[in-house]
Amino acid sequence: MISEVDKDDNFLGLRSRDEFYSGNYIHRASQLILLNPENKMLIQKRAPQKKWYPDRYTYSVSGTVGDESYETCIEREMLEEIGISVPFKRLFKFPCILENRGAINTVFSGRCSEKTASLIRPDPEEAAYVEWVELEDLYRAVKTEPEKYTPSLKAGIIKIFKEGYGKYIL
Repeated sequence: MISEVDKDDNFLGLRSRDEFYSGNYIHRASQLILLNPENKMLIQKRAPQKKWYPDRYTYSVSGTVGDESYETCIEREMLEEIGISVPFKRLFKFPCILENRGAINTVFSGRCSEKTASLIRPDPEEAAYVEWVELEDLYRAVKTEPEKYTPSLKAGIIKIFKEGYGKYIL
């Protein structure tokens, strides 16, 4: 079950995942920007069988919030999607809603050691593959080839660079 919310992130109830595929409801989502010691971000290319944005690049970890907090969701999703867990902090929350569908996204940032990075094992049901990218390169790419990225990743990365990279990523 996934949390349904209104445009102001007020909780309305729980619905099955299939109901959200109709595009008639707004849900909560948690996203993680995972950085390595070289300040590169792990991005994943979503698996081709995903119903939402298959074969597009997205955050290091991304998940829909069930009957839980944004923080609990990202903790769970880290283990499920990439097989590791790291400390993280909340960066910001923003809506990514088009025609009354989409999500209220909360973006977190975490950093891993070289050793922890070597333990990453993406779940093939979630990600076709993962790769480390320079944040500046990602910022340029979401602006020049937006169709390759999920709407929430595009919006989040643009927000980070527009408001000042150092404010969010240290």
